Amino acid sequence: VIKMNIDTDTQWSYWEGIKDFEAKYHGYLQGQIGNPEGDDKPNKKYYDPRKWCRAAEESMAKRVVESCDKLGSKGTYTPSQEPGSPQLGTPKTGPSPVMIMAAGAIVGSAATLLMKVIAK
Repeated sequence: VIKMNIDTDTQWSYWEGIKDFEAKYHGYLQGQIGNPEGDDKPNKKYYDPRKWCRAAEESMAKRVVESCDKLGSKGTYTPSQEPGSPQLGTPKTGPSPVMIMAAGAIVGSAATLLMKVIAK
């Protein structure tokens, strides 16, 4: 039996993606205009939530893959061949619905924390 606290691990990895994004682009996240490239340079592409949420999602997805690998389940999923099965057909290439739900549940808290970090 293996017990792994995946919930806590994925929450931390999501936050870590935001934390690392903020550290990397700190100089671009201090206002709408003005950054290390110039006082009149816009910063929208850095503070746009789609950018930092994407960094968080990528970090969390990487941690989920690591957990699946450690638990020995990586690459073992076999879609059902039962008629009418929701898994029947071409595998999806995007993030899983579970991953999207987890990210959505965390994003509210993460946004609040990010704003507190930026405010410092």
